[in-house]
Amino acid sequence: MKNILCIVNPVSGLKKSLKVYYELENTIKEHSFNPELLITKYAGHARKVVSELQSDQFDRILIFGGDGTVNEVVNGLYQSDLCSFFPIGIIPTGSGNSVVHDINYLDYNIAIKKALSDDIRLMDVNKAIFDNEVRLSISVIGWGMFSFGNVLAEKLRFLGTIRYDVASVIKLLEKTLYKALISIDGEMSNISCAFMVGCNSVHTGKGMKIAPSGGFYDEMIDMVIVKDDVSRLQLVKVFKEVYTGKHTNLPYVHMSKVKSFSIDALKDSYFNVDGEIIKSKKVSVQILPKTIKLLV
Repeated sequence: MKNILCIVNPVSGLKKSLKVYYELENTIKEHSFNPELLITKYAGHARKVVSELQSDQFDRILIFGGDGTVNEVVNGLYQSDLCSFFPIGIIPTGSGNSVVHDINYLDYNIAIKKALSDDIRLMDVNKAIFDNEVRLSISVIGWGMFSFGNVLAEKLRFLGTIRYDVASVIKLLEKTLYKALISIDGEMSNISCAFMVGCNSVHTGKGMKIAPSGGFYDEMIDMVIVKDDVSRLQLVKVFKEVYTGKHTNLPYVHMSKVKSFSIDALKDSYFNVDGEIIKSKKVSVQILPKTIKLLV
């Protein structure tokens, strides 16, 4: 029997992760795996446990959760230089499932078969250096509406999952513009924009196809920028079309593929890393190709 660490975030998404784990537990055992269950109890718990693993302790890690839990596991592996030892499989039970949207395994029964197979692809990640910490990103690093919208959403937590939609509408109506000194592949400039996002995945959030020509295996960051020459109605159109990827055809949406970028807001600001908000004045980002073993 091979040992498998099953990390379950019980509050992820619709709080069904533990239920799904018990539904699939027999399937895991039938594939000759001995599951060890870890139910996370606080933010950062998965990262802490994974960073303390021994390299031969498990055959693989199986994640029951969303992007936040995947992010914790990936950062735990990177923190202790364990990325090459543990393949990860993902069962999508979160509110945001960017990775699983990309590999199209949203059905639990398909996802578990892939997670228990031996088919591995090496996945790129983005390394982000903030004022006080270093963080890997599996999906997006966003700034402007993409980050300040999440800050507002946290204040509306009493509304439940709809808080993100409400916060987005408020930010669209406000049409706040954000100014910074940026560098893209070493070329510096000043910018005033509605938002900019560095994407590692095609999808983000609840199925938004933010970077339709991107993905985990191209060794590039897809930059999406909407500058200050955009109206409220045009912003609404961006957020409407982003679910199909057609926003890339809009003249006020600027797309490019890069290896690195930085944002210096010149004052305390907020950045969205895979749905988590980090407070910092600046961030420097670069692609780390073929870093994570993803079971596909």
